[in-house]
Formats: sequence, structure tokens, C-alpha cells
Amino acid sequence: MNAETKVLYDIRTEPAPVGGTIVSGLGGVLVGVVLLAVVWRHRQRAARTFAFLWILGWGALSAFTVYGISSRHRDARGWLESRSVEVVEGKVDQLSPATSDQKGIETFRIGDRLFRIEDGQTKTPGLNRSSVRGGPIRSRATVRLTVHDGTILRVEELAPPPAEPSAP
Repeated sequence: MNAETKVLYDIRTEPAPVGGTIVSGLGGVLVGVVLLAVVWRHRQRAARTFAFLWILGWGALSAFTVYGISSRHRDARGWLESRSVEVVEGKVDQLSPATSDQKGIETFRIGDRLFRIEDGQTKTPGLNRSSVRGGPIRSRATVRLTVHDGTILRVEELAPPPAEPSAP
């Protein structure tokens, strides 16, 4: 990196986006604990078994999901380290911002390449924060993207070229 670039996003410095999964998993387990507390007074074995299976199921599903997100995030870091990436440089054009409902899709072009950012998604690693939520892509900015199969792993803002001196 030289003095004329500014790193706006790098997957190696970002934690895996597992917070929402952990919170929803804990919520599901808590519902199971409350259910277990309610049915514990009753001597119905089926109701207790259901509550235990609910707790185990939510816990296991959440742990499996967190593991999947974390391993995909780790794989993406490896793509950068092994340099199995493509670098695209240019001015951001045709920026179509995502909606502010945190589930929108943002698209933009650099040259003839179309890129897509799905706001808040965790299925694939990489940039998942649109410009309306503070993401690094800005219209008309000159950037260098490091990508792997359409996944944005690194965003650098390039300094604009110096203005040519005007003729006297």
C-alpha cells in the first residue's frame, strides 16, 4: 500500500459477522428454558422431552451456523493470503444504493464490471455493508477492489490523479 491509497475495508481486520446468529440462538434457547420451567411442574414426560429437544436443537443449530459463517470468513482471509484474487480498479459508476431497511441490494459498476453488495447478509464472506449503512463504496470514488468470485474482500480508495497543468 502506498501513501496514495486508503484502505476502507479489509476482511482480515473484520470479525466474522456472527453476532446476530448468536443472539437469535440464545433467544431460542431462552424460549426453551422458559418452556422447560413451565412444563417442569407437570409430570408429562413428553412435554419435558420436547422442551429439552427444543433447547438442544436451537443450541446445535446456532453453533453449526456460527461455525459455518466463521469458517467461510476464514476461507476468505486465506484467498487474500494465497493471492487467489482478482484486482479491479476504477471509478465507481451507476451506484444504486440499497434501501435503508437493511435487506437491500446495492449495485455499482467499475468499468464494465457489475458488483453487488447484499446488505447484512452472512451467507458469503466479504463486504456486506452498503453505503446507506456506512459502507465504503461512494459514487464517483476511484477505488481498487480485491475480489474472489464476486466477493469483495478489500476496498482501497485511490487518490485522484494530479490535475494536469494548464497551458499558458
